[in-house]
Amino acid sequence: MSQFVVTLIVIMFPGIISAIVADKITNHSKWDAFKFGLYSLVLGILCYALLQALSLVFDFFVDEGLSSRWNWLSIWGRASREDVGINQYEVGLAVVLAAPVAFMASSCINYKIFNKLAGALKVSSKFGDENLFSYFMNGGDIDWVYIRDRNSQLTYEGQVMSFGENDSCHEIVLANVKVYTYANSKLCYEVPYMYLCKPFGEIVIESAINQGS
Repeated sequence: MSQFVVTLIVIMFPGIISAIVADKITNHSKWDAFKFGLYSLVLGILCYALLQALSLVFDFFVDEGLSSRWNWLSIWGRASREDVGINQYEVGLAVVLAAPVAFMASSCINYKIFNKLAGALKVSSKFGDENLFSYFMNGGDIDWVYIRDRNSQLTYEGQVMSFGENDSCHEIVLANVKVYTYANSKLCYEVPYMYLCKPFGEIVIESAINQGS
């Protein structure tokens, strides 16, 4: 492995950690290798940018404000000059900031901050990167649901505990489940928990009255 590759990995390490954390806590469509690499780069730059901002704030309030000499991270010099070494202390601090940066980025994505801003400015009506299934299920008022499956001629009523999707189907775990016939809503049986995995397009999900209220 060349020295350049090693240097690049060390520099991008904060971004890689931040991307891994963001991937685990953000609602989004599956990232391919290109997207993961791109987001690692962007989040890594944000880690170093936050570290730079904290460093400048420290200079301003501790080192006598504007009369002091500003301390710039060596990472910026490394981007334009090969003879500038890697400051391991800077990389270590950027790694510490990786999780907070991931939390902030994920919050902006999960709460649709940029989409809401774009909507307020009337420049976009896009709701986010995830599909409509995830968008609907993540709604704050989605708790109890009816899941109607015409193929099996059954209707499932229950409280949503968790949900997700793989390459071929929607996955939903329900609690306090009641199973009815599809045609006349006759109660068939009840179970404490149920896992459903249904191919795309085979089910209709309806929000039900909160049974706990």
